[in-house]
Amino acid sequence: MIKTPGIYPLHQIIHPNPPVAEVPHSATPRIGRNSVIGVNSMVIGDVYVSDDVFIGFNNVIRADSSAPFFIGPRTNIQDFVLIHCHPAQYIKADGRKMGVYIEDSVSILHHAAPHGPLFVGRNTFIGQHASIYDARIGRNCVIMHGAVITNGVSIPDNRFVEPGQNVWRQAQADALPQVPEQYRKLNSQIVDHYYRLGKSYQRNTSLVF
Repeated sequence: MIKTPGIYPLHQIIHPNPPVAEVPHSATPRIGRNSVIGVNSMVIGDVYVSDDVFIGFNNVIRADSSAPFFIGPRTNIQDFVLIHCHPAQYIKADGRKMGVYIEDSVSILHHAAPHGPLFVGRNTFIGQHASIYDARIGRNCVIMHGAVITNGVSIPDNRFVEPGQNVWRQAQADALPQVPEQYRKLNSQIVDHYYRLGKSYQRNTSLVF
């Protein structure tokens, strides 16, 4: 881990959480090698950000009401994304209680709100303005723009949620179709782009650290 706690010149904030009853111990975020954090983004509390993660501009990742959070390698969190968790609620992942657990190579687009307790499987795409609160999302899923997923549902692997669709009953989740052919490479293309974009920001700008 290479980034130390602090408030950086372009208002990137990496900071321990203040202790409360639901999260009684203060913890400092751990940021992986070659990960980038853009202007006005903050990471607070017991958050493990893996290697090669892109965190863009104006994002908020707060593990101050439930912890820990895990963000897997090569995940991209674009702009104006909020990641938080309901107080003292958890999912089970990697043999542990977690507030939010995001596997590797996940894309979370602008203005999305993935809210815990939450698990997101690898190679899943979460579109703009998607709202997710208390759910398990499988691997290789495509959650399109403006979708709403809540109420503790579990979405199986390889499923497609249409733009603006609401999924709040398990029967709805079980009935979701397979990802259509035209969207099956969507996430891998976005992951590749943001991996390269993050490296270019590091080499050519002062907008990330």
